Order: sequence, then structure tokens, then C-alpha cells
Amino acid sequence: MRFGVLALAGLLALPASAAAQNDGGFASEAPAELVPYTRFAVTPWIGFRVPYASGNYFVFTEGGTQYQLDEDRGGGAAIGLDAAYRITGPLNVVAGVGYSGADQNELNILDENGNIERFSSGGPEVWFVKAGLQYRLPDPVPDNRRFHPAAYITVAPAMVFMDWPNYEGIDNDDVIGSTRNFAVNIGVDAVTNIGSRGLALAFSVEDYFTFLDEDRIRVRDEALLGEFFEEPVVISYDENTSNILVLRAGLSWRH
Repeated sequence: MRFGVLALAGLLALPASAAAQNDGGFASEAPAELVPYTRFAVTPWIGFRVPYASGNYFVFTEGGTQYQLDEDRGGGAAIGLDAAYRITGPLNVVAGVGYSGADQNELNILDENGNIERFSSGGPEVWFVKAGLQYRLPDPVPDNRRFHPAAYITVAPAMVFMDWPNYEGIDNDDVIGSTRNFAVNIGVDAVTNIGSRGLALAFSVEDYFTFLDEDRIRVRDEALLGEFFEEPVVISYDENTSNILVLRAGLSWRH
């Protein structure tokens, strides 16, 4: 999944590259019929946070029993706002905030005898915050494409906040609360005019490559699973990163 955004970026760039090779180079500014270069753009958007898997991790009980666990973490509807300001030429600074509602997580528990049990639990609400750089890919001149979207690549440091729900019957402050996780946002945007100058449609795919706060998550998971197994547990994780993919579309006001 982590390479999906980069692959999509290459696909968006292919029409422009092919046209330039056939017709003779890139222009420094987009022609008038293309999406114009703008000083700033504000884009409210709606979208969807894609479900993802946690990878395997292991639980060791105080009594010496070992379990292998993995979670299928649910996605959720998302809303947000992005703003970009042009620095020079095709280079912009960009900042954004997004929110995605909670969904159900599916927990799979494999014991030492190969038996699997599956349980559902409430997942977290997720907040995204980013600030970084955005680059507009060159437009071919002349442009022989049937459609004329402008393509942008975004790379931005980010934070992913996960707010965990209360669980019925579990009264433990370590289980609820939130985690703050550093991330790197890599995004691809396609923007197209809709006939009214200053307004455009924006379609985006972005990946939050998230470095999970493993220490905080371990405290939470050990408290939660200790309640489940009714004895203290120790957890060993195979991975401490996740790819959180967001698909979105918005109406961009550009000036």
C-alpha cells in the first residue's frame, strides 16, 4: 500500500510526459485553457479512510500461554480542509486538517493449538494534521489530452491523533484516551476546472505513513488484553508503523 501513491503519481505524470516528448517541451506556465496557476487555494473535502491490517503481534500471559493476534482495523467517512499558497513557479506550501469517524475493529486471536477466535471492538476516531510542500507537475504544451487536469504531489510532515472509545465493563484510564503519532503524508491531487473561473474539482489520494507511539499503545493494549485474559500480559509487536490511506474529493476555491 505504501507504494500505491507513488505509482499513481507516475500514472498522472505519463500523459504530460508523453505529450511533451511528442510536441516539444514544457511551458513555464499553464496555457489559459488549463487549470491556471493561483496564488492560493482553499479546498474543503469529503472522503473515506481505507481499512487496513495491523500485522501480527504476540501476547504472553503471566501463566506462560502465548497467543498470536492481528487486527483488521476499520475505515470510516472523513471530512477536512486543505489550503495551499504558491511560493514560486510550481512550488506551494500546503497545510491541512482532517477528521474520520470511528468504526469497528476485528481482532483475531490464534492460540497455541491453532484455534482462532474473532472479536469486534470499537476503533478510534482519527484526526489528521499536516503542513509541508506541494509541487505541480508540468503541463504539456501544446496539450493534446482530451481532459486537462493539473497534477500535484504533496510531501508533508504530519500528526495522526487517535481518540479511543470507552468500553463497557472496563474502568481503566490506560484503555481510553488518545495517542499522538508522527507521520509523513504523501499525496497525489488531480484538479480540473468546472467552467467557473476560480472554482475547480479536486480528487486526491493520500497516504499517512504513520510511526505509531508504541509505548503508549503497548500500555493500552496490555491493560485491555489483561482484562480480556483475566491475568497480566506482555505484548511484543512485529511492526510499529502503519499506512493510513485516505481517498477524497472536494471543491477547490482558487485565486
